[in-house]
Amino acid sequence: MKNGLKLESTKVAKQKIDNAIADQINTSIKKNKSLVISKLKKYVEIWIRSQPEIISLSNENTPGSLNSQLGLRSGSASSAVTAIVQAVVNSIKINLTKVDKKLKGGVEFSFQSKNFANLLTLSAGVTVTEKGQSLPWLNWLLTQGDSIIIVGYKYEAGSGGRSGGGKMTTGSSFRIPPKYSGNTTNNFITRALSNRNTEIKNLLMRLFS
Repeated sequence: MKNGLKLESTKVAKQKIDNAIADQINTSIKKNKSLVISKLKKYVEIWIRSQPEIISLSNENTPGSLNSQLGLRSGSASSAVTAIVQAVVNSIKINLTKVDKKLKGGVEFSFQSKNFANLLTLSAGVTVTEKGQSLPWLNWLLTQGDSIIIVGYKYEAGSGGRSGGGKMTTGSSFRIPPKYSGNTTNNFITRALSNRNTEIKNLLMRLFS
């Protein structure tokens, strides 16, 4: 009987400890969630802005840059880059499953959607030619890979054109340069967000501290 009472007391004591730990974890998560999301958004902005594609898009009046090859109008690159960054940053979510008395719960960081709809619908990702033709350059950059986009015209570096860094002339064809090209599973957004385990782990530790 005494052993039975002792066993029961041990179970009760353990449950009380587990409940206290669960309450502490849930309190920490609630307290730190906003700070962690804020830091994660800052990280994501840095990761995206450091990508070679974004840097090349920002190089105005530079022959050979993505800015020039895609024919972005002078002054439009900065707003386009900001729109891209904000679209990805605004997609970030932290989904929490409350820790229960068995100390089971979960934290899930949700980033960019796989269909890239938030990016492919950006007006900043489209440029319009003098003839009124829409050129969805961001779609090309994110999804078209090395495939030929324009037949019968090629990019010629120089000081003219809409971008001030070159123009299209009659010729063979045009495609996104292979070193910048991307598809739905491998593009400058996915590359910016991949292999970030250390940073994410540190944020998780911050969430529970």
